Amino acid sequence: METVLATTPVFRDLADADHTLGLGRNMQQAINDGYVEQDRGQQWFANLAEGSFYASFALVTVICSR
Repeated sequence: METVLATTPVFRDLADADHTLGLGRNMQQAINDGYVEQDRGQQWFANLAEGSFYASFALVTVICSR
């Protein structure tokens, strides 16, 4: 293992987060697959646009070589 990098992207704009993370696309897939009821999923996504928005996650990158 050569390097381990930890990055924490922060999104404060819903459009940017949706483009990068696929929030709407993934919710639609969950609805299509029967994991989430359609009304509930659509309401969840619509509610993201109300008020302030914040999304973040930890991204760990490991660089290895032989």
